[in-house]
Amino acid sequence: MDPRFFQPLWDLMGIRGWNSYTVFEFLTLFLAYPLVYLVTRHIVIERWKMFLNLSLMFYAGICGSKLFHILFDEQLSRFIGVIRNAGFLAFLRQEFLYPWKGGQVFYGGILTAMAAGTLFGWFLFRKDRKLNILRTYDIIVFVFYEISAVGRIGCFLQGCCYGAISETFGLVFPGRSAAASGLYRDGLLESSALATPPLIPTQLIEVCTSGSILIFLLVKLPKAKQLWTGYYAWHALMFHAIARFCIEFLRIDRRGGLWLFSTSQWIAITVATVLIIIRIRMLRKQRTIEASHV
Repeated sequence: MDPRFFQPLWDLMGIRGWNSYTVFEFLTLFLAYPLVYLVTRHIVIERWKMFLNLSLMFYAGICGSKLFHILFDEQLSRFIGVIRNAGFLAFLRQEFLYPWKGGQVFYGGILTAMAAGTLFGWFLFRKDRKLNILRTYDIIVFVFYEISAVGRIGCFLQGCCYGAISETFGLVFPGRSAAASGLYRDGLLESSALATPPLIPTQLIEVCTSGSILIFLLVKLPKAKQLWTGYYAWHALMFHAIARFCIEFLRIDRRGGLWLFSTSQWIAITVATVLIIIRIRMLRKQRTIEASHV
């Protein structure tokens, strides 16, 4: 639970290095390519095009997650101040040229990456565009939940995305961590230099839920040719929507919301609703086809 967890290694190497959050963020990128190589051995798609699309989707997704952070995490007024003081170009360079420096919304990354993958896929895949774009969704969800499972460890070490105070199921975060700074800002801690009271480690809960989704996908991967196109994307996004909706009730960090629910909960509700509608339409279409053959 220390943002400077890797600092002894950087000191040994004589370099400045990155904080824990950034280390795990880049680690997810390096793990994504061998993971996609494995997945594309079972889900048929032109591999070089998928790798190219993955690279474009990764940057689009991380920029999208940053944009959602600015718009929906109660940070808009602060960034407007940055624009007024430093100028719009300086703001773009600071936040979107190096968007991995912290402050992201995972759902923002998923939605913008899928939108970018659809757009890029339209130009990359000249034949069977719809089929290949759906296969892209099936492949990219493996990466999404690898990113979440590994990246949330970085969140845990950084102290962000923390849960409510709990004496029975809580862990103490050190002073100067993101959790300590957040509690101090909200008037729940006398100084950001002090250790926090025990907080529910929602980051580790999400490591477990995302890891479970990834394991489910990998277990089902050898049966890819027997399953309907979109199977992996549908199940992964639905499982995550349910899990994320529940986990949000345990968090107390600032992340924006409307009425009773946080931004991520509203997105989870929307995603789950859309997925249910898609599945109902698929089943109706399948029954119509089966009836026509009787």
